[in-house]
Amino acid sequence: MRNQRLVAAMNQAGLSQVRLAAAVGVDPKTVERWVAQGRTPHPRHRVAVSDALGCDVAALWGDVDRAEAAAQEIVGVYPARRAVPSGTWQAFLAGVEQRFELHAFAATFLPDQTLDLTTEIVTMAARGVQVRLLLGDPEGDAVAVRTQEEGGTGLAGRIALVLAYLAPALGTPGVEVRLHDRALYATTFRFDDDLLVNTHIWGSPAGANPLLHLKDGPEASMAPAYQAGFERVWNGAKPLEAWPRTEDSGKVA
Repeated sequence: MRNQRLVAAMNQAGLSQVRLAAAVGVDPKTVERWVAQGRTPHPRHRVAVSDALGCDVAALWGDVDRAEAAAQEIVGVYPARRAVPSGTWQAFLAGVEQRFELHAFAATFLPDQTLDLTTEIVTMAARGVQVRLLLGDPEGDAVAVRTQEEGGTGLAGRIALVLAYLAPALGTPGVEVRLHDRALYATTFRFDDDLLVNTHIWGSPAGANPLLHLKDGPEASMAPAYQAGFERVWNGAKPLEAWPRTEDSGKVA
């Protein structure tokens, strides 16, 4: 598509395609592709063009640097969480060195994807990994709403199963579990700088929804945004002291 912004800037600066090519140090045919086909120049040429025309890079090609950084941040995309290759979850857990964080309602699939998730968590905590598990409050409104959206699938019961399964790891130094009562727009799994984001489609089970594999870093923007959301929910969630709180109530702390 023709880059009208570039054409307008060239007209305002009084530069033809040939003269702009000479100023930037490229072949005139290259400038023709920038104009007629809407091609985006290499970073050094973007700067040279903007200097020659006396305008900002963003005025000619938008926030292309951010778009390129976002493309580098996306490691992979899966059409559904269940499409993630077998063994991937176990490999991530085994390779964690600094932190493992989970933001979900139940994530009952995760124990099924590992040989022994509880042992994995205890082992990683012993080697200094910070483990923070943020699960849904079985008695909260958010879980009740999600249960209705999924057609009454007993989400609270699934959370109870996960907490019971994780019971041997609860109280382990370095392992924290909190319960939240917030809408869950995406389930996130953080393994050091690798962030797996399981997006949610209304009324559809999480396993059938797309999953993004993001890589956090200095130029990342999406991973930090998800992390900020995790921190906000974590700070407002209630710590889980024991499961269940009493033998007869079945209520959580």
